[in-house]
Amino acid sequence: MTTQSQTPYKSIPGPRGLPILGVMPEMVSNMLGLFTKTARDFGGIAQFKLLNSTYFLITNPDYVKYILQDNYKNYIRGRSVETGRVLLGNGLPLIDGDFWLRERRLLQPAFHRERLAAFTSTAGNVIESFIQKWEQNAQNGQPLDLDEEMMHLTLTVIIKSMFSADIDDKIQSLSHAFNVASKFMLWRSQQMWAPPLSIPVPRNVEYNRAFKVLNDTIYPLITETRKNPTDDLLGMLLAMRDEETGEGMTDQQARDEVVTIFFAGHETTAASMAWAFYLLSEHPEVETRVRAELKTVLNGRIPTSADLTKLTYTQRVIQEVLRLYPAAYLFAREAVTEDVIDGYPIPPKTLIFITPYITHRDPKYWPDPGRFDPERFTPEQVANRPRHIYYPFGEGPHVCIGNNFALMEMQLILVIALQRFRLRLVPNHPIAFKPEATLRPKHGMKMIVEKV
Repeated sequence: MTTQSQTPYKSIPGPRGLPILGVMPEMVSNMLGLFTKTARDFGGIAQFKLLNSTYFLITNPDYVKYILQDNYKNYIRGRSVETGRVLLGNGLPLIDGDFWLRERRLLQPAFHRERLAAFTSTAGNVIESFIQKWEQNAQNGQPLDLDEEMMHLTLTVIIKSMFSADIDDKIQSLSHAFNVASKFMLWRSQQMWAPPLSIPVPRNVEYNRAFKVLNDTIYPLITETRKNPTDDLLGMLLAMRDEETGEGMTDQQARDEVVTIFFAGHETTAASMAWAFYLLSEHPEVETRVRAELKTVLNGRIPTSADLTKLTYTQRVIQEVLRLYPAAYLFAREAVTEDVIDGYPIPPKTLIFITPYITHRDPKYWPDPGRFDPERFTPEQVANRPRHIYYPFGEGPHVCIGNNFALMEMQLILVIALQRFRLRLVPNHPIAFKPEATLRPKHGMKMIVEKV
C-alpha cells in the first residue's frame, strides 16, 4: 500500500446524492443500508456528501488496518466524538495523543485477563440472581423483552463490578440517570444545533438533573475508595500509577473513566446478548451443541474463570454473534494531515466512517456471509484468513480496552441462562436494526421463556 504522495491520484467514487443535502435522506432513514449499498457499488473506499461536507466510507480491510493500526497517529477521534464529551468528559475512547497514551497505560493493568478473573465470581452471582427472576415468566407464560432485560442486567453487572460498596439503594437511581444521560448524548449527536446546557429547555433540565445524580454518586465513592482502598474495579483504577511519573488519576479522570466504562461496558454487551439469544432461537442445532458442552464441562454449576476457557464452542458462538451483529458497528476517524492510501488522496480534516458490520459480511472473506456458523472460528479457520477482517472491538493500539471483560460477561450470561431456561422468539415478532449508539433490535427482542 502506497502511503506517500504520488501522482496521478486515483479518483474516489461515490453516490451523487441531492444538491446541498447529499445523502442525508438515506443516512437518516437507513444508514446501514446506505453504507452497504455504497460499499457494494463503489468498492472499499467511497465518498459522499452530507449538507455540502464530504465524508469517506472505508471498508477495504487493508485500508482499515492502515488507518487503525499502521498509521493510527494520523487518524484521531477528533470532532467525531465531541458530543460524547457532554457525558463522558475525557474518557479513554474520546482522547488521543500523549494524553491517551498515559491514560491507556494507567488503565491497562486493571483490564488484564488475570485481574478480570477476580470479577468472574462477582459477575456470575449478579447474573444468576437476575436470571432467577425469569422463573415467574416461565410459569405464567409472560414473554420477556431480552433487549430491555440485557440492558438492565449488564448495567447492574458493571455497577457491582465497579463498586464493592453497598450501594444497592442507589442502583435504580444511578441506572435511570445513566440511561437519561446516554439518550440525551445520542440525541444531541444527531442534531445540527442544540441549545447550550445552561438554557433550561426540558431536555437540558432532565439531562442536567441526571448528570448531577451521576456525579453526586460517583465522586463520594472515589473519595471513600481513596481513603479505604478496595478490590473492585474502581479500587484498581485508583491504585494504578504511571510507570514513568508515578502519578495516578485525578478525581476528574477517575470520574470520566467510570462513566465511560458504564457507557461502553453495558449497552454494547446488552445488544450483543439480545442478538445472541435471537440467533440461538433461530438455530436450535447450535443451541443443542452449546448445552451439550455446558453439561460436559459444568454439569449445572456456575462457571469459574478457569471453566470459561474450556467452553470453546460457546466462545465460537459469541464470536460469530459479534461478526454478524457487531454492537460497535460504526466509528469514525479524522485525518490530521494529508495522506495517500493506495493512491487515493486523503485531505486533512477528512472525517472517515469505518464499519465492522460491512467488513464482517464481505463475501470475499466470509463464504455465505449471512449464515450463522460458529465453525468459522475454529483454530484452523481463524489461522487461514487475514486477522484484520474481523474487528468487533476495533483494531490497533486503540482496540477496546474492555474487550476481555465484555467477552467474559457474555459467556457468563449465555451459560447461566441456558443452564436454566430455553428462550424462543415470540412468533411473528419483527426483527429490524436500530443503529444508534449501538446496533440494537428496533422492536426489542420479545421471547418466550421455558424451563429446561
